[in-house]
Amino acid sequence: MPDDAMKLCPSCEEPRGNRRQGWQPIYQGDEIRGYTCPACPEWGEPIRRVETARGARFVAVVDATPPGAAKRKQTKKTLVTLEEARQWVAEVRAEVAERGGLSSRELTVAQAFEDWLGVAELKPPTVRNYRAQFKPVADAFGTLPVRELEPHHVEKLIASMKSGGKRDGKPFGKWAIRAAVGRLSQALDRLVRHRLLTQNVVQLVDKPKDKRSMRRTFEYWKTTGVGDAAKCPNFDKFRRVADEHRDAGAWRLTLCGMTRADIMGLRWDGDVHFDESDPRNSYAEVNQGRVILDGKDDHVDDAKSEQRYRKVYFERLEPGTVALLRKMKARQAAEKLAAVSAYEDSGYVVVNEAGKPLRPELYSDRFRSLCRKAGVPVIHLHKIRHSLAALLHERGWSVRRAARLLGHTKQVHITNYLPDADNDTLDDLDEQQGAA
Repeated sequence: MPDDAMKLCPSCEEPRGNRRQGWQPIYQGDEIRGYTCPACPEWGEPIRRVETARGARFVAVVDATPPGAAKRKQTKKTLVTLEEARQWVAEVRAEVAERGGLSSRELTVAQAFEDWLGVAELKPPTVRNYRAQFKPVADAFGTLPVRELEPHHVEKLIASMKSGGKRDGKPFGKWAIRAAVGRLSQALDRLVRHRLLTQNVVQLVDKPKDKRSMRRTFEYWKTTGVGDAAKCPNFDKFRRVADEHRDAGAWRLTLCGMTRADIMGLRWDGDVHFDESDPRNSYAEVNQGRVILDGKDDHVDDAKSEQRYRKVYFERLEPGTVALLRKMKARQAAEKLAAVSAYEDSGYVVVNEAGKPLRPELYSDRFRSLCRKAGVPVIHLHKIRHSLAALLHERGWSVRRAARLLGHTKQVHITNYLPDADNDTLDDLDEQQGAA
């Protein structure tokens, strides 16, 4: 306490003189030791006045420690007027008392997204994909406090993504826009559930409609005929060429609807089962997947859902697959003998000449090359599953049976592969055909 606090305001050194109105006493015990002027915070307030080149400013520091927390937490803000500083202090104290902390006040949009990722129990590849999808949001208003986020921010983001924004200046597609806004919405939903926000502003915005239909897009190979006569001519063309490839058995597994991650994670021991007495009972057991992580490393993890854990009886779907897989295994054994110590015995089904697991993106490159060689439309590798789904349904497979083969729930299967179908009709079809 300054010695002259009875004569001067200790914050701004304003002379007190004989003035009394608005001047607040400074107590030490029961004794008055000075006064603060009306333009400065009272001595007991968590606010101090500082002089800057732009004039007086008021720095407020408030205790924001959640109840029961072991570590003390404070929040600080500089405001232009004393009235604003006092209002801010009151709001902070009220929020700490009501909600036990200041999460929503200090939390930015980007931090809210990262917090949601941290509790969502997602696999590393999914986290990587979600961050990539969220990047346009982070670039647009990631540093904005979530409490200041308004519908117009989201509308402006959607408009900017429609008009451009990619590295090459081209606009984002509807799916990318919906994915970006969807990730934001999931993060905000969590804050609403925890009562840190009163509403999710994304719900107030019109988002691009996703009316994609697998049967209206070129991105799958068409089926001809119905019932037992149904076939996919491009499957036949691709198969004839792929059967001559060093990974011929793996390409048959692709035609059986297994994903790239499924096949890249497949191991000879424990995952591929040959039945000597009846080859039709041979199967591949999907237990894990291997994917690209951060564009350079491989990541191996358990199958991403309960439905993905499944057995694929490849010889029933693609006769001749047993022989091609055995041929692959024999070739790898010969390469191991030739390379001796230089061979890496990784145990995976799809490897290069040195035994190292094949890079997943290289498998996709080879697929496109085989498509061109076979003279069939070069589609995305994953769209083989769409092509197979169309073929199976034309052959009369039930939704449940097709979904089980591809590792989906029934509803996900309908949404992805039969978006135009009537659910009642599909239920009737399942009942007629049974769950087999």
